[in-house]
Amino acid sequence: MLTSLRQFVEQAVIGDSVPRLARLGKSLPPALIRRIQEDGFRKTFGYAAKRQKFLARKLQAAGIQPERVRRPADLGGVFTTPEDLLSRPPEDFLCREPQAVFETTGTGGEPKRVYFDYRELERAARYEAAALYENGVRPEDRVVCAFDGGYWISSWVTFSACRAIGAFSSAVGKPAPRETYSRLGLYRYNVIVADPTWLVSLSEIAEKEGAAPVKLILAAGDRMTDAYRNYIQEVWKAPVILGYGSTEMGGGCGMECREQQGYHLDEFNFLFEILDPDAEGYGELVVTTLGRRVMPLIRYRVRDVARVITEPCSCGVTLRRLSAVKGRRDEMVVMGAGNLHPAILENVLHNVEGISPNWQVAVRQEGLHDVLEFRMELTDGIEASRVEQAVRQNIESRYPEMWANHTCGMYRLAFRFHRPGALAQGRKMRRLVDERQG
Repeated sequence: MLTSLRQFVEQAVIGDSVPRLARLGKSLPPALIRRIQEDGFRKTFGYAAKRQKFLARKLQAAGIQPERVRRPADLGGVFTTPEDLLSRPPEDFLCREPQAVFETTGTGGEPKRVYFDYRELERAARYEAAALYENGVRPEDRVVCAFDGGYWISSWVTFSACRAIGAFSSAVGKPAPRETYSRLGLYRYNVIVADPTWLVSLSEIAEKEGAAPVKLILAAGDRMTDAYRNYIQEVWKAPVILGYGSTEMGGGCGMECREQQGYHLDEFNFLFEILDPDAEGYGELVVTTLGRRVMPLIRYRVRDVARVITEPCSCGVTLRRLSAVKGRRDEMVVMGAGNLHPAILENVLHNVEGISPNWQVAVRQEGLHDVLEFRMELTDGIEASRVEQAVRQNIESRYPEMWANHTCGMYRLAFRFHRPGALAQGRKMRRLVDERQG
């Protein structure tokens, strides 16, 4: 009944009105939101249990009868993981014929592929439009979206969200910041949407040559430190609002308000859990999609460590908030180069002559820039410059997207060389470390 009520409210009360959807999301009582989520979970789970091969096998192996599942806790240790999406064919997850596919944007290995139909994408765009509207985007605004294009979902959803609002919009892929800067005045863009580190590069140009009038900047994709945000806001004299999501979630599942104190979660289309929370409430984020029928994800382990903020936000929005991500359950480091894993760096250094097996790569911060520092031991009397050149060439040839981010100024490369044995440790060396603060 509650799902029918939601559909009635959306169709009869809201219609195609983004302002009405924004008002609804801001004012619904939390108790009603919880009931809508619970009902949505039961219907989505029941649908997937009958049609999704992967989930059916997991339930059978765990001895769980689908008709007895009423809430996520009833599933015990049944989850969907990123490794499942990578290792199994799409047919294991598809419940009906898709109309679109998008890929995750990790810089190494096979990407995860997530399927949708057009209705699901339009729904995701409408809810993102409501979040943008709540943050001040209006039909008279002009938006430039510099999220990467290709198979990444964010550019598509943001462009469609602007269309739902009625705002002028350009989704231009990820050009060099200089190209976008030269067009800000020409097209009178006053809202910028992009990756944090790309925005730093754009802001450095604007600091030297002048900032165009901008009312709002929205960022998502890689890590936004306080130093980055403060710098960008100072240059443009405009607030920087962060969004949170992924391809698996269909774009965004949360966005900050002007208070900048956590992501207001889209609790109409997702159910959120925190797995194994510590004393402060931090644990791994687990997400169930509530409205998707092509490739529903049941208890998807995002790997991000965060907590749900239950205290009311001073902005008045009743949706709960997700804290800033504290870290990762796995070894991935998110920075200007992209989503880095140790395996990526092993491939970068594969066949580089004159270095020992003892090496480490650190992500650190210098001023406003992410720095990817390769720490290596030189052998065989080879010159450091030759090793540095080989590493740069391998990044460019083996990971073009990672190299493109470097040429855009989204991060810097650094090298530190040591004598043989200097990096050796008594235990297995940690290959990738994040030394940034805050």
